[in-house]
This record gives sequence, structure tokens and C-alpha cells, in this order.
Amino acid sequence: MSQFHVKTYLLIATALCFTFFYAPTVNSNTPLENAAAAEIASQSHSINFPINISFELIGESHREIDEILFYYRLAGTNITGYKPTSISSMDSPTGRNRFTATSELATSGSKYIPSGTQISYYFKILYINDAEQETDPITFDYLDPKYRWQKMESETMTVFWHDITKSKIEEVISKSETVLEQVSELFDIEQNRPIRAVIANSQRESADSFPKISSSATRDNVYGGFAFPQYEVFIVRGVSADGIIHEATHLLMSQKLDSARSQVPAWLSEGIAMYFEIDNEHRNRTAEVGYIQKKLRPLSSMQSVPGKSGDIRLFYAHSQGIVGYLIDKGGKEKILRLLEQINSGTKTDVAVIDVYGKTIDELDKSWQATLNPSFERRLLVDPGTFWTSLILGTVFLFAVIVSAITWAKKKIYSHPETIDETFELPNMNEDI
Repeated sequence: MSQFHVKTYLLIATALCFTFFYAPTVNSNTPLENAAAAEIASQSHSINFPINISFELIGESHREIDEILFYYRLAGTNITGYKPTSISSMDSPTGRNRFTATSELATSGSKYIPSGTQISYYFKILYINDAEQETDPITFDYLDPKYRWQKMESETMTVFWHDITKSKIEEVISKSETVLEQVSELFDIEQNRPIRAVIANSQRESADSFPKISSSATRDNVYGGFAFPQYEVFIVRGVSADGIIHEATHLLMSQKLDSARSQVPAWLSEGIAMYFEIDNEHRNRTAEVGYIQKKLRPLSSMQSVPGKSGDIRLFYAHSQGIVGYLIDKGGKEKILRLLEQINSGTKTDVAVIDVYGKTIDELDKSWQATLNPSFERRLLVDPGTFWTSLILGTVFLFAVIVSAITWAKKKIYSHPETIDETFELPNMNEDI
């Protein structure tokens, strides 16, 4: 089990931050004296979460500027880019030209960047005579500035959270890392770099942080987290060990399946992630209901997660069930062989036949044959119906009793010789 370093940081993410005064780096195709370089007053960024990030460079220069470019890099990825800036200038009391260069980086929609991503950026000033000048790079964590974020680092994970006790975070992460050691053993990997995790506290917060998959999934609050292997980041809603285990397993799997040729079907990826959850029994009932109602899709058609809420839940239950069956029957060694073949570029259906000796759908039918749905009978009482029935039942019972007494009274008076015992009857003459 990895132990947490005693390292906690308070990250106050403000809307405007990182203002610097420094001597800039100068690169030039032609000689450029430092005295002739632009004097940088500040460079800063402003997070408009979750829409975009604005960047600004302010400085003064004696030389005529041709263009200022904005460069950025998303740490832990191969994602880099640059774009021209919008430049405005004005005269300065010093006699220099005062300039402001601005740029913007979209973080939503098709250009979505997950919360927790580390971003580095700098500006490059291009002068008329081909000389260049670069500003010092700045690195920051992309987080919603509305919250006072804290940061905890372990050997395997960097966690960002807010408004939760540190002891609670330590407890959940410690429990998660115990399970993730088993995941690493299954994948036969040694984690070479920490993965980054962001904990969202509420549905509203996660709605801003999660990518928009479908209106149905968003409305019905289907997803509890997302993993982004390209960024080595995952986001979960709530302090849940199972949520962290699930999403972290996806990231560890991406480290195992590092070939561009690997094509992992969603049922296998999601099934393995759910297999390692501590409390995953609740999905068994969902799978049983789907089996009874004949709603389970052929496994060969489950290459991707569906869009509708009901279909998503059944998809996850089905995936967990079949992967659990494969591991329980064939052992973890066969799952590892399957993943290694997929990583080598072998198609999943071919790899399954080679490892298990059956087709995907044959294995699926074998798993379905093990399902034995059992349903608890529960008394569901509607308060209105219950009291109405009770009143009507009482009235009916009273009527039966009155009728029985009336009948008995008549029998006593009409056939006294047949009665062996004496009955004390109330005076009901007024009712007869």
C-alpha cells in the first residue's frame, strides 16, 4: 500500500493570477541586445470555467513588434499548440510602445479539457527584423476557481478536492490504493507516474466538470465519473472508493494497452473496471432483470456505451457480469493474455477465440445460463388505499356480526329446544 506524504497544499484559484516582473528570455535569428528587448510587465491567465481560459501579456518595447504568438502545452500529454494573439498598443510615458497581447483557449465542447489538467504556456514576441523573444513559461492546474482547492500527493496519485476533511480523503484514497495494487498486478505493470484525480462534491458541480455525453445521461445523472487516459486525469462525483477505483482502473489499463493498434471494446474496459469495485453486487440484479425481460444485447454488439439511461445501466451490469464470469472461470491469466493480444493489434473476437476457445457470443450465452434470478416479494402499501380498505373491511365485518347475531336470536326464539347453552344477547329489539 502506498503511503501518503505529509504534503497538502491550499490552492486558491482566483480569476486573475500569476503576475510577474522578470528578465525575459531572448532568442534571435539576428543579434538583439537585452536592452533592446521588450520589458515584460506581466503575463497572466483567467479561468472562465468550464468555457475557456484567457491569457494576457503586458509589456513595453522600443522595437517594432511584428507578431506575438501564444504557445501552450497540456502536461502529461502530447498536446501542444500555438496561435496568434490580439495585440493592442498605446504610447507610454517612457517613450516606449506599451502593448497588450491576449489569447484564449477553449475548454468545452469539441475542445473539452478535463478539470485537473496541468497547463503550461508562454508567449513568443516576433520583431520586424526577425528577432524573437520568449517569456518564461508558467504552469498551473486547470480547476474551477469558485472553490478553494486542496492538493494531496501519494506515490501513485495526485488528488484535488475541496470542502472535505483531509482525514476522509486519506481514508478513501488509502482504501482505493489497496485495490489498485491488485489492478496493477492483473495488468502486470508498474505505475511509472502518478495519475491525477479531481473530486466533485455535488451533481451541480459534476455537471460543469463532466463532458456532455448525451442529454439523457446528463438529465438522469447516470455517470458518476469519467477517466481521460490522454490527459492521465479522472473526475469523480463524491468521495467514493469505488468511483476512484473504477476510473483509476481505466487509466491503468491505458498504460497497459499503450499500442496505437489496440481497440478495446467498451464491455471489456468497463467490465474490468467494475470487477474491482468493492461494492458491485447491486448490478447483478439489473443483469438478472435484463435477462428475464430478454433485453440483454449480444456481446458482439457492445463495442461502445449506449446513449439512453436505461440502456447504459443494463450495459454496465452486462459488462460486469461477463467479465466476472471470464475471470472466475478462466482466471486472471487468461484476461491478461486477452489484453496482450488486443494490445498487439489482434481483433477482440479473434483474440477471445484464441484464449477461451469460444466466440464472444458463445461465452455470453454460457454466462447467461448461470443467471438464476430470485426476487424478494415485498409488501408495498399505499397509505390511501390501506386506510380505505381498513374502513371498508371494518364496516363489512360489523355487518356480518350484526347479521349473525340477528340470525341467532331468531333461531333461539323459534327453536328453543335445540339450544344447549344460554346466550346473553344485547337488547337489539330496536334494530330488528
